[in-house]
Amino acid sequence: MPELWVEKYRPKTIKEVVAPRDIIEKVVMWAKKWEEGVPQKPLLLAGPPGVGKTSLALALANTFGWEVVELNASDQRNWQIIRRIVGEAAFNETISEEGEFFSSQSGRLKLIILDEVDNIHKKEDFGGEGALIRLLKRLPRQPIILTANDPYNLSAELRNLCEMITFKRLDVRQIVKVLERICAAEGIKADKKALEVIARNAGGDLRAAINDLQAVAEGKTEIRLEDVVVTKRTQETDVFKVMQKIFKTYNSSVYGEAMLLDESPEEFIVWIDENLPLEYEGEDLLKAYLVLSRADMFLGRVKRRQFYRLWRYASYLMTVGVQQVKSKAKGGWTRYQKPNIWQLLIQFKDRREKFRKILEKIAKYSHMSKRKASAEMFGYIRALLSKADIKTAASVAAFYDFTEEELALIVGNEKRAKEIKEFIRKHKLHRVEEEAVEEEASTEKIEKEIEERLKMAEEEKLKEKRAEKKKKRTAKRKKKEEKPSGVATLEDFFG
Repeated sequence: MPELWVEKYRPKTIKEVVAPRDIIEKVVMWAKKWEEGVPQKPLLLAGPPGVGKTSLALALANTFGWEVVELNASDQRNWQIIRRIVGEAAFNETISEEGEFFSSQSGRLKLIILDEVDNIHKKEDFGGEGALIRLLKRLPRQPIILTANDPYNLSAELRNLCEMITFKRLDVRQIVKVLERICAAEGIKADKKALEVIARNAGGDLRAAINDLQAVAEGKTEIRLEDVVVTKRTQETDVFKVMQKIFKTYNSSVYGEAMLLDESPEEFIVWIDENLPLEYEGEDLLKAYLVLSRADMFLGRVKRRQFYRLWRYASYLMTVGVQQVKSKAKGGWTRYQKPNIWQLLIQFKDRREKFRKILEKIAKYSHMSKRKASAEMFGYIRALLSKADIKTAASVAAFYDFTEEELALIVGNEKRAKEIKEFIRKHKLHRVEEEAVEEEASTEKIEKEIEERLKMAEEEKLKEKRAEKKKKRTAKRKKKEEKPSGVATLEDFFG
C-alpha cells in the first residue's frame, strides 16, 4: 500500500508549517519560554479539521528536539488513561524510543499532545475531562498542547486553564502552493487550474486537498483539468451562510446545503430560533414561528419513536418552510449569534459540577453520603458561612477545604466569600487531614506498645533471674537436708 501523502509531506520543522505568521510567532515564543525554564500554560489549538493544528505541534517538537507523547482520537481517554499516561509524562522523567534517558534537569523536554479534546466527553472518555483539569491545575513540568475542532464543547474551567489559539480555514492560494510543492517532489506535472479546483472543493481543509490530489494523481505523471472530478465535497457548510440564504433569499437549494451541515436538525433548529427575530417581524415572524413549531413537532416524534426518516420533513420545514413565508427578502448584513441557550446550559453545567464537588467535600469530611449531605448538612453549613461571625465561618470553610469560588456559590455573595478566605489566609487556618492524625496516632500507639513490650521483657528476665536464684537456694537446702546424721568429715566436725 503506497504511503499516504498527508504523512509523507507532513511539515518536519516549524518553518514548513502553513499558518498565519502571528500564530507561528506565538507558538515559537511559548516554546522558547519552556526552553528558558519558565513553565507556560498549555496551548489549546482550536479550529476546523485539516488546518494543521496537530502538524504544527509535531513540527514544533521536532524543531526544538523534544520527545513527543501523543494521545490521538483513536485512543480511549478516560480518567485512568489521562492520569497514567499523560500524568506520568507531565511530571516524570522519560526514556526515548532509542533508550536515551531525558532528564528535565538537563533541559530536555517532552511535548504532550492530546488531540481532539472536544470529543473527550464521550462515554468511553468518562471522567477524562475532570482528570485533565486536575492534572493541569498541578502545573505540569512539561509542555502540553491540546487540539480541538470546537473548543466550546469543553468546559469553561478547562478552557481557562489553557491559552487558546484559533486557526481559520486555509484559503485556496495557500492550499495550491502546498499542492504544487507536493507535485514537484513527486515529479508530477500539474495544471494550476486543476489544483485550484481541488483546493476549492476541499473547503479550506488542507488534509482533504492532499488526499484528493493523491487520488487524482495515482498512476499519472501529469494532471490536467479534465482529470479532476468537479464534485462538491461533503463537508461542513458554514451555518451562518445557510441562515443567510434562508432569511435573505428564496433559493430552495438551501435544504440540500443544510443537510451538509455538521449540525443535527435538533441543533440547527436552535440556530434558526435564536436568529429569526433579527430578520423577520410582524406577520412574517408569526408565520415563520408557526412553521418552525411544526418542524419541532417532527423532531419530537423522532425522539419518542426513534423514526429518523422524519428528520427530512423537519429539516425541510425549518429551512425552505421558514424561507418561503416571508413577504419580501431583506437585504443588508445581519450579525447572527450563537444560541444563547447553549451558553446557559454550559453555565448550568459548570454550576452543577461545582455544586457536586461541594457536596463531595461535605460528604467526605462529615462521613455521610452525598444525598444526606445535600438534604441535611448543606443548609446548616450555608447558614453558618452566611450568618455566623467571620471566625466561625472561616473555621467551617477551612474544615471542609472550600475554595473561594465554592464559598461564593454557597453563600451567594462574593464579598463575603473573599472575607472568609482572607481570614483563613491571614490566620493560616487549614484542614488537618484525618489520615495524618490517624497515622500519627497509630505511630504513637506502636511506639508505646514497643516500650511496654521491652519493659515486660526486662521484667520477665528479672523474674527468671530471681527464679534461678531461688531454685539454686532450694537445691542447696535440699542437699544439706539429705546428708546422714553423725560426724562424717572434718568439715562437719568443726562446724
